[in-house]
Amino acid sequence: MRLILDIALTHVTTRIRQSIVGILGVAMGVGFSVMMAGLMEGSQRDFVNQLVDAMPHITVSDERRRPPIQPAELAYSAVEISGLTTAAIRPGIKNPYAILATLDSWLPGTVAPSVQSKAVIRYASRDTAASVTGIDPRRERHVSKLASQIRQGSLDSLFKSSNAIILGDKLAAKIGDRIGNKVTLVSASGQPLSCVVVALFHSGVSQQD
Repeated sequence: MRLILDIALTHVTTRIRQSIVGILGVAMGVGFSVMMAGLMEGSQRDFVNQLVDAMPHITVSDERRRPPIQPAELAYSAVEISGLTTAAIRPGIKNPYAILATLDSWLPGTVAPSVQSKAVIRYASRDTAASVTGIDPRRERHVSKLASQIRQGSLDSLFKSSNAIILGDKLAAKIGDRIGNKVTLVSASGQPLSCVVVALFHSGVSQQD
């Protein structure tokens, strides 16, 4: 063991240039590996923060539709009816507050209700199509990052005004709107609703903003 150590020390002391080049090469390789590991770890955390944690992990909806079972199908197993259409019913989950109470009783997490619709935002003689989401501000702050994404105003401002609305900053810049102004929402049925802009948010996703 002593002989091997003497040979190594002799090689290092007599060939200083080669030793320095070797040390720098190893240090550069280790530093590059640490840099790439840090870059991948940061990218993963940013992906989780921007996308995974920015929306609910589980979404329960009523988007499935199917025609009701006909009496003839119940009476005779050989009966098959084709061409049935789904009855036009009001969208939404039945008894939502009862379902929320049931989920809160056993689910180890937080549940927040929401309703979505398509509408046209009318402001300053300009119409812009947008997706409208109705939320419960008290519960929404526990399932999404909307409260931390608000740049002007606050999430609690929704309680301070009737028909209050929060706009994405890019949508507000597109229609030239700002906090305190009134906009008109026109639903698919043509019914207008006057709303007051109480806050602006920026999520970093162009489609949401």
